Amino acid sequence: MKEETNDINEIIIRYLDGSAELGEKMFLLQWLKQSNENRDDFTAIRDLWLSCNVAAGNELEVDIALGKLKDRILQEQGRMEKESLAKKKALWVVWHWTRIAAVLLLLLGIGYGLGSWREHSVQDVIIQNQLITAKGSKGRFTLPDGSVVWLNSETKLTYPSQFAGDKRLVTLEGEAYFEIEKDMKKPFIVQAGEIDVEVLGTCFNVDSYSYTEFVQTALLNGSVKISGKGVKEPVYLKPNELFKYQKSDQVFSVREAKVGLYTDWIKDRLVFDNDYLSDILISMGGRYNMDIECPEQFASSTRLSFTIRQESIEEVLEAISLIAPIKYKIKNGKAYIIPK
Repeated sequence: MKEETNDINEIIIRYLDGSAELGEKMFLLQWLKQSNENRDDFTAIRDLWLSCNVAAGNELEVDIALGKLKDRILQEQGRMEKESLAKKKALWVVWHWTRIAAVLLLLLGIGYGLGSWREHSVQDVIIQNQLITAKGSKGRFTLPDGSVVWLNSETKLTYPSQFAGDKRLVTLEGEAYFEIEKDMKKPFIVQAGEIDVEVLGTCFNVDSYSYTEFVQTALLNGSVKISGKGVKEPVYLKPNELFKYQKSDQVFSVREAKVGLYTDWIKDRLVFDNDYLSDILISMGGRYNMDIECPEQFASSTRLSFTIRQESIEEVLEAISLIAPIKYKIKNGKAYIIPK
């Protein structure tokens, strides 16, 4: 498949849902004229679009669409294998269809994608899945062992279709809140950049965006063991403790914290009732996936009451400026609150 098709799947989806711009439509037309292969790809994506009901408006419909899409991928894989084609060709088909699946699911109502690929060994096949949330979206998912994970905006979680062996290993890029099913014989391990977080059964939040300076773990209940680069001896967290690792210096700290603030982003609505601004900004930072800076003394001495529903961060900061003596600015993806 040509390199230019890296973005063509997204353009096709925008064409199908009616949001494509004139320039995109012209680009698509030229692309369709180039080859029969391109026209076949368009037909495949169109069929998937129709069969998966990508206009689903609620979580149940999205789950149904996901199931249909996964079945379609497996059917295509099985068809190719039954026809006894070369393994390389069969694997290409699976890779191709699952890449289309990722594009489709990223555009679903809750904004996530699913991709799969195969890694071959001599005796078995391991299928890896990816859950991806789009910017401004979040999603709740159930893993193969029954554990529940919430993914924040622009987050990717990689995990196997089945947890085989003596551990349950996942890889995280972004922020996630986990509720882990207890299994004493098979610890659950989150690989978050340079840090590994190991648990048996507990609730915790991990913040590990690649473009930020820190990796954080907030423990709500249970216990976790943290190891990795820069952590010479394993660190064991207790409930209501926050682990913070600085990537550049490879140093970390552990302190008591209101850890519930670090999971507020999973809520549909945030209600603040005479709360300190310092606590409010932690909740807001997770909700909007944005660093918010404010002088510590001002933030820890100012109390506010308000509710956040579907408002943008600009709307919220503007509302705060009407009830508190502040001004604000947003620059390079970061918000600044300045006392007047």
